Amino acid sequence: MKHQLTAYCLGLILLFSAGTIIPAYSVDVTVGLLAGSNNLGEVEEAAYEWAEDNFQTKTLLVDKSGNFKSGATAMQPEQFAALWMFYTETNTLPDAFLADATKKTILDYVESGGGVFLSALALRYVFELGVEDGGDPRIFQPLGKDPPEIGVVPTADGKNHPVFEGFDTSKPVYLTSMQQDGFTADFFNFGADPEGTILGTKTRGGGAGGGERPFVEYDVGNGVIITLGHHNGVYTDAKSEEGQNLRKLTANVLNYLGENSAFFAVEPSGKLTTTWGDLKALSK
Repeated sequence: MKHQLTAYCLGLILLFSAGTIIPAYSVDVTVGLLAGSNNLGEVEEAAYEWAEDNFQTKTLLVDKSGNFKSGATAMQPEQFAALWMFYTETNTLPDAFLADATKKTILDYVESGGGVFLSALALRYVFELGVEDGGDPRIFQPLGKDPPEIGVVPTADGKNHPVFEGFDTSKPVYLTSMQQDGFTADFFNFGADPEGTILGTKTRGGGAGGGERPFVEYDVGNGVIITLGHHNGVYTDAKSEEGQNLRKLTANVLNYLGENSAFFAVEPSGKLTTTWGDLKALSK
């Protein structure tokens, strides 16, 4: 009885200690929001403002030399657990992203263990980076007025993936129900399935083969790239259920990429920052 009581008390002490130690650690996903200029479009601005409210973010202005700046401060991609490129303003990506130096910097970041989320027209970046060589992703026009509900249908590979946490994956996940003023891309009539794992096809006949496959995960070296194309980027819609689903799915993607990144910072209060990769290695 005495030994049982001692063990019980020890258990309470450990439980209390865990409860007091864990909150001392600020475990947050840092996200670099990639921009080709200081002038963001309305939809991009809405997306990045939402991210700023929910993650530790900095908007990174990219130039043709592969340099990244937040304001006047030079930054490195490795300072962020994840990068998000959301672009929808024109039917081509900004020249700064297409420069060889920029592509090399971002590809090096991913291969070293970083996570990148490519939304709307930025889906095409897997082609520009040479990660996808199955074809040239389709580009298409802004979404017209009063569209039907649009979203993704989780695949067998996607149903149990962390990006769908909190969703009912037995049915479509609708992400858009209003007009979109920007361009986007997907893998429609791609000639073959994308090189990555298809997490979700488009609602309304978006199966394999010639169908739209906007939601794809790529393992690139030690890192991960996830795309979300088609008309699934209406961040100006802050009221509908579909708009809330879009934000929830985006949060899941950024958390998944960030928490599995080699550059996921875990910062104990008053101590030097280390990375989640280092902590995982120590725990083995």
